[in-house]
Amino acid sequence: MKDGLRRWLIPVALALLAMLLRSNYLIHAPRGMQFDHVDAQGYHWLAVNMLDRGVFSMNTEPPFRPDNVRAPLYPLFVAFWYALGGPKLELVMFANVLVDVLTVLVLYRLGMEVAGRRQRHLTISDLEGPALAVPAVAGLLYALNPSSWRFTNELLTEILFGLLLTAAVWMFARVLLYDRTRDAWRCGLLFGLAILCKPNVQFLPLVLLLILAQRVSEGGKRWWQSAVVVVGVISVLLVPWVARNRVVFGAWFYTRTFNDNLAHVSAVSTLAEVRGERVAPWSERWEELYNEIIVTTALRYGWEEKDQAEISARERDGRLLELESVAREIVLAHPVAFATVHTRAVLWSYVPQEHRFWYTRLTGELWTDLPAEGDALGRALREIRTGAVGRGVRTVYEDRVRALPPLALGLWLLWGIGYVIAGALAALGALWLRPRILSLFIAATIFYVTFVPGPISGTRFRLPVTPLILLLVVVGAAGLLEAAKARALSRDRLRREDGTQAG
Repeated sequence: MKDGLRRWLIPVALALLAMLLRSNYLIHAPRGMQFDHVDAQGYHWLAVNMLDRGVFSMNTEPPFRPDNVRAPLYPLFVAFWYALGGPKLELVMFANVLVDVLTVLVLYRLGMEVAGRRQRHLTISDLEGPALAVPAVAGLLYALNPSSWRFTNELLTEILFGLLLTAAVWMFARVLLYDRTRDAWRCGLLFGLAILCKPNVQFLPLVLLLILAQRVSEGGKRWWQSAVVVVGVISVLLVPWVARNRVVFGAWFYTRTFNDNLAHVSAVSTLAEVRGERVAPWSERWEELYNEIIVTTALRYGWEEKDQAEISARERDGRLLELESVAREIVLAHPVAFATVHTRAVLWSYVPQEHRFWYTRLTGELWTDLPAEGDALGRALREIRTGAVGRGVRTVYEDRVRALPPLALGLWLLWGIGYVIAGALAALGALWLRPRILSLFIAATIFYVTFVPGPISGTRFRLPVTPLILLLVVVGAAGLLEAAKARALSRDRLRREDGTQAG
């Protein structure tokens, strides 16, 4: 009875805490900042145009051409709330809070499925005492995660996508643990919705199917049914949008997101790397390089000079494919530069940046206005690579520790140390999480979601897998505590044996 009451009290307390923290942030956040990101403006106009004109278009004025780059689910989510209360961002932001609170609860349930498991036959009712700490602490950490508070106030896909992805992994865990077809239906539904929310994840189910296929080879009786159900449900969800694109653009495809990113992100960053330039995404120089690719494509394919309003949706789609072909040539001509800039950007995205946002939020001062020299860590790493270790350490000390005001230094150290500890614990958690096949899938999901963005990687793109990362962190910490307890018990036993022998 007591344990049953505790299982209810813990998720309720987590939900209330998450709601309080996120709502408090929304109340005090500056108004209008949701449109700071160009993607947010696109989602807003997609929702408005669907409601007012019945067309999936990002255009702010005629002609309202259908869009083929964005996925439909998040604009539909925004449009739903706009339909209820008008195009008011406050209502959508409150909906984001509710969605993120659900993510806390789903993470708790996922933790309940795997906490303390060493044998597959264990059930939820077997989990008592310390085992309940894993889901509770994982949920608590996500409830306390400042990045989640911040992005509930953004008109971006990450909050909704994070819920769908975490819930899909939860259902996949249930498929592995209980071999029930109804969980496979739910798993397929949630992965399908995740793909409809964020097209970057559209190839992730292939990893899932490979894992299910391995279970078939191991002699599982009904694993093939789970694989068929997952594929079937995802396909059913995607077919209507693919058919829409066939009707509107004359081709069978889901979205042109990857085509657009290849031209506007991968090829641009590759060109910059080849020319020895460090160019920030979406900066003026970035757009200049992108314009070079556009000009090259226009000359090669003989684009007729037209006003943008005169280009039809199908012609625009054709131009995008031609642009992609030129971009692919650039990437294939410089594969090392492409791989270098892509991987470097992903790795660099794990260097804490969130402290900058919160310093500005707390003080009103821009981080760039501080007296510290910019990119101190990057310069220190370059000096260390050349063998000047002492100079690199001095660079960090002089341009960070001594130069930063106390609050800025504290935030920088808090995020930096936190990332190092979390990374180490997450790696241990991936080794210790059971069942192993689920650990493999979670690690693959984290890698896939964070690696795909490449040159535009950052906190935003890591947020959807933050619940999974925190689960691994807590499993890793629990494993260390368990190992320390086992060593202490072993030492006590040895002392007692020594005492017995001495007596």
